[in-house]
Amino acid sequence: MAKFEPTIVAFLCNWCSYGAADLAGVSRMKYPVNVKVVRIPCTGRMSLEFIMDAFRRGVDGVWVSG
Repeated sequence: MAKFEPTIVAFLCNWCSYGAADLAGVSRMKYPVNVKVVRIPCTGRMSLEFIMDAFRRGVDGVWVSG
């Protein structure tokens, strides 16, 4: 039986958490390939439709970070 690898979509705020993810990439730190990063202007103004659309497209989890 294959090991379950969930697909995660991460909605990251441009002003906060995306900067940390970008710094991790520049520093050549590794993170799982099953995490897909979506840069958004601000999580405070994020629509619930973004999350629902991700689940409709088949992702296993959503991470919202601001």
